[in-house]
Amino acid sequence: MSQLVNIKNGWIGKGWLKRQWPWWTAGLLTALAEVINYVFIPLGHPKHKFIGVTSGMARMYAAFETTLFGGSLIATRPDYQPSIQWIIIGAMIAALVFAWLEGEFRTWVKYPKAMLFFTVLGGALFAWGTRVAGGCTLHHLLGGFPAFNLKSFVVMGSATVGALIAFLIFRKLQLSQYFKSQDTKWYVVQAKELKWADGLTYSEKNPYPILSGVLMAFLVFFFLIIMYNAFFGNNYAVEAFGVDPAKTKMAKAMLTGKNLPNIILLLIIGALLGIAVAKTGFGTECGLINPEMGREVHVDEKRAARIWGMPFSLRTVFGSLQPFGALALHIAIVAFVMWIGFTFFNIMEGHHWATTGFAENYVGPEFHKVSDAGLKHIREKTSLPMDIFGGLLLGLGTVFMIGCEFRNYGRTGLLYITGLLIWPAFYIGYLPYTLARDFWDNLMGNYIYAPTTFVPALLAPKSFFLQSLIYLLYVLFWAYMFWWAAKKGAKFLGVTPGKLLTMSTEDMVVHRIQQLQKEGKFEDMDKLEKDLYDQASKE
Repeated sequence: MSQLVNIKNGWIGKGWLKRQWPWWTAGLLTALAEVINYVFIPLGHPKHKFIGVTSGMARMYAAFETTLFGGSLIATRPDYQPSIQWIIIGAMIAALVFAWLEGEFRTWVKYPKAMLFFTVLGGALFAWGTRVAGGCTLHHLLGGFPAFNLKSFVVMGSATVGALIAFLIFRKLQLSQYFKSQDTKWYVVQAKELKWADGLTYSEKNPYPILSGVLMAFLVFFFLIIMYNAFFGNNYAVEAFGVDPAKTKMAKAMLTGKNLPNIILLLIIGALLGIAVAKTGFGTECGLINPEMGREVHVDEKRAARIWGMPFSLRTVFGSLQPFGALALHIAIVAFVMWIGFTFFNIMEGHHWATTGFAENYVGPEFHKVSDAGLKHIREKTSLPMDIFGGLLLGLGTVFMIGCEFRNYGRTGLLYITGLLIWPAFYIGYLPYTLARDFWDNLMGNYIYAPTTFVPALLAPKSFFLQSLIYLLYVLFWAYMFWWAAKKGAKFLGVTPGKLLTMSTEDMVVHRIQQLQKEGKFEDMDKLEKDLYDQASKE
């Protein structure tokens, strides 16, 4: 292990572009992306909504299908008409660029074939879950939580259960040893030589050259078609549904002077998300299960390792509580901005809804839309069975594909094989919904369990002052959670909170190894890691 320490000495001298970054930087970058989206998108006529990307990917597939085949299994209704989600493109490009600057694309990362199967299954389940839950984990956790949205609490509570179930399935199949926040070659090489579980993902060269080549060729072709649409437009919605050309997404070229400012902003938003993933490995799934997994690591690390099969690097990350800390920082910043908008500018975040009866007694900013219990605005309703079912699918999917949706767009740019596989998997996952829209829409339009999704309005429906106060206390709670995670994680690592906030995952891993060596506990940990390595499924 002295080799690892020597590499660390060289690692310190690397520039900041060549290194991974502390976790809190991910929370800051994603918060900045969310704030830009909330304040400015669309430029000139902001709707003040949090980021949503999954519908955008479905619409890109609709553009791809209709351009090549003249029809679509995705665009079965006017609301799924062909379009382009520039946030996804921005995230992928940014991750690709930063991987190049770091000098490390992840084409070498190796997973057993069973993991590739679960990636496809997870992507399909996740995409299906986004449709019935009304959004992905990025939408609900990074947007809905800051907005104090009841629907997002229910969806993500169910997703947490789904994620833990998925982790148990992985453990049963001896695959959980492959679940990590990020792979960096300098560390994985050393872990491989030691026969530690963290070394399982190392391969000297691309382990799946044909598969990755085919997937990369498909993505290149896919985006060539998408850019063709950007320049020349797509009038499928007009021809198939009789949609007013002025209300279509792509009846004419998107790259016009009117659209360019919005496209640039969307690319910037995506780039911020992609950089967060590329430089930290941050994903909503890590922040989601971190509190429970971190607690178990703190109580008895060896027991947690054997029960869950977590490799050393993941136990270090969870024990540091930094994925949760990054999430808390994100929520605190974005919620504070939304609180300002709500309190001082009468802005209600656009994903909240209210029934007519509730809105009549509502004190404060107007909701963007108010409808009765009918099916006019299905996405603004919140159906308990579908929120629970959709959340379970999201949780299962996000662990099975080793990352949530936006993390995997970043992993696509990093050229992980799993990041490439999610693209066909997502298409498969959309089909259960798009091919049976009436069935699913009927389920989503019924079983309404609250008159509004805005929690402060539920708690104090007739007092705007109390609503604002409750919201402010919520902001302060998440700010405290960020500091709590830093203090608790620092205690686990044996450093100060300030020191912890300067450490990347690699810094924390090497620090822990050095501490174990000083305390004479390294041999026990070495044996544990070798056992996890030997137990792991390798085929």
